Amino acid sequence: MKRTKNSLKITAILCVFFFLLSCNNTVGDSDKSGVMLTVTRIHGMDLEGGDADYLMSDVITNGIALTNPVTVTLEAKFKNPEPLVPGTSYKTSILIDRYTITYTSPEGDPVPVAFEGRLAAVCEVDASVDLEILAVRAEAKTVAPLNALIGTLNVIWAVAEIRFIGHDLAGNGVEATGYLTIYFADW
Repeated sequence: MKRTKNSLKITAILCVFFFLLSCNNTVGDSDKSGVMLTVTRIHGMDLEGGDADYLMSDVITNGIALTNPVTVTLEAKFKNPEPLVPGTSYKTSILIDRYTITYTSPEGDPVPVAFEGRLAAVCEVDASVDLEILAVRAEAKTVAPLNALIGTLNVIWAVAEIRFIGHDLAGNGVEATGYLTIYFADW
């Protein structure tokens, strides 16, 4: 009986050990990459369709819920810049393969649900890349809390955390985060 208990204890400990060993960060260890990715600008849109550092999101336009795209500028830099020598590795290029958007409200208002998008873009070191992504999905405007704004003068103020996730070509995880203020209303 005692031998069985000891065997079960050892088995349980080994199971826990292997479970913890198998836990892996889905993004990778961004500290291993010699390159960092930075969000340098997010181009939103004002009511007239002009470029802005915020986004005015109309929940219904001519009876239709439309998506709200934004343009994001990402830049890659070496963490420890050194003079480039011939034969610098191509493995420092960054492949961005997905992004997540999470909304929060500084005023405590309800906000749309978070979502994830996929993309494929390469950002070379000491260069930038402009990406057009969806900041607000059309589906989010057809459900609460945004559909409650239709026909009212109410405004929901939210901040979108936009997180870009990728890796350098050596396989090391890289990510960057930017923020965009969004005003939802039936403009």
